[in-house]
Formats: sequence, C-alpha cells, structure tokens
Amino acid sequence: MAEIKKLLSDYNINLYDLENIKLAAPVVEDAREKIADHHYDRLLNDEKSARFFKDKKTLSRAREAFIQWLGDLVSGDYSAGYYTKLNRIGAVHVKIGLPAFQVNVQVSHVRHFIEKLICQRYNADPPKAARINESLGKLLDLNLDLMTRSYREEELRTNFLSYKLDSWLINIAKRCVNGFNIILIIGLVATGVMILGMFFKDMSHIAAGSVEQGVLGTLGTLLMLWVVIELLDTQIGHIKGHAFAIKVFVSVALVAELRKVLMSSIGHENWRENAVLIASVLVLGLTYWLISKVENR
Repeated sequence: MAEIKKLLSDYNINLYDLENIKLAAPVVEDAREKIADHHYDRLLNDEKSARFFKDKKTLSRAREAFIQWLGDLVSGDYSAGYYTKLNRIGAVHVKIGLPAFQVNVQVSHVRHFIEKLICQRYNADPPKAARINESLGKLLDLNLDLMTRSYREEELRTNFLSYKLDSWLINIAKRCVNGFNIILIIGLVATGVMILGMFFKDMSHIAAGSVEQGVLGTLGTLLMLWVVIELLDTQIGHIKGHAFAIKVFVSVALVAELRKVLMSSIGHENWRENAVLIASVLVLGLTYWLISKVENR
C-alpha cells in the first residue's frame, strides 16, 4: 500500500485529479470494447506484435485482461491490489517475450485514443476535456512506470538460476506470514474473551462488597479490553495494507503499567515498587507522545 501511495504522490496525482478521472470513467467504461478493438487491430496488423497471439484463445484471454485493465484504470481504487495487478502485467509481458518498447508504444496509442474520446464527449467544454486528459495522462504515466519496472525486475529474475528456488521460498514465506497473521488475530480474540472473564470477576468483587477493589480492577480491565480492540483493528488494517502502527504496541505496555498502578493503590506494595511503576508509566507516556508527534507530521 505504501508503494502505490508514494507513486501517486510522485506523479502528483491528488484529489483534484481523482475527481477528473471519475469524469473520464463513464467515457472509458462505455467505450471499452471500442478501445480494445482499436488496440488489437493495431497489434494484429503488425507482423512483429501479431506473432504473440498464436491462437484465438490467447487473443481472447489477452483482450479480456486489457478490458479489465481499462476498468481498473478509471475505477478510482488505487490500493495495494491495483499495484499488484500492474506488476503482474509487466511479468506476463516478459513471459510471452514482448519487447519493452512495445509496451510503451501501445500505451501511447491507447492514451491518444482515449484522449480523442474524451474530447468528443466534452466537446462543449474544451478546458474541461483538457483537465480530464491531463489527470488521466498522469495515471497512465504511473501505469507505464509500474509495468516497465516490473518488466525489468521479471527480466532480471529470469536470468538467475536460483529464480525457481527464490520464488518457492518467497511463496512459502508469504504463506507463513498469512498464517501467522491469522493466528495472531485468533489469539487477540481469545485474549479479549479472557479479559471479559476478568471483567466479570472484578464486577463480582463489587457485588461481594469490595467496592474499591472492584471499581479499580474493572477500570484496569476495561483499559486492557480497549487495547485488545485497538490491536485487532491495527492487525486487520495491517493485513489490508495499512502502515504498521508502532504507537498501538506502546499503548499496550502503557495500559498494562497503568493497571498495575491502579491495583497497587489498593495493595501493600512498598514505595520503591510504586516509584518504579510510576517511572515506567512516565517513560512509556513520553515514548507514546513522541511517536504520536512524529506520525502527525
């Protein structure tokens, strides 16, 4: 997710551009078949590019992928999934042996064809058409950059004898990470259930007459439950591709120490132990504040 966000920033694709792309969406969506016809007519009329489409099945599959790419282009959803799809396109071009310059040439032709369609649709407002084409041009440049980059990376990989082993190890590692993420989520859910048990136990202290112990214990337990909820939310966001939130993990330690402070106020700990607890809370609080300050910049 971070990579695609950086690319959007590098190409200066902002909210204004995304609004313009929304205006281009109906034009492209309505003309996807027409654009595909134009694109593949050019490819099949060129002997060098026509040889990559050996049969109707290959041509049909390539055409479907191209139409899908057009839809993704104006979808407005430029997340980690979009980044992955563009990388795959570059890899496929290497596997079929398509020269890199052909990718650049074909994207250029597609760009000009779409620009003409947009000018026709918004012929009553040429400045608006120009703005839409400018924004769409930025997005096409980003697409071409990613496809070219993945093309080169895939080309380099094929030159290494250890490519298959590397791919196997990477796939195993990815599956392990996915498995560990699921285990972590299950563990957090189980922890939340156990904390609920602690909550009811603290409530029983209030019912038994130990109001002070019950109230302070309940408050500490609720703090821990809040942290587990935050951890779950952070982990789910991380799986979806959001940035890793170190601040949440600092808050876990901070809440754990705060609970100890609350419980020590009704216990019999000596002043040294209380001083250590308070000092640790201050250090963790300062760390939390510094991380928050850095993240907000």
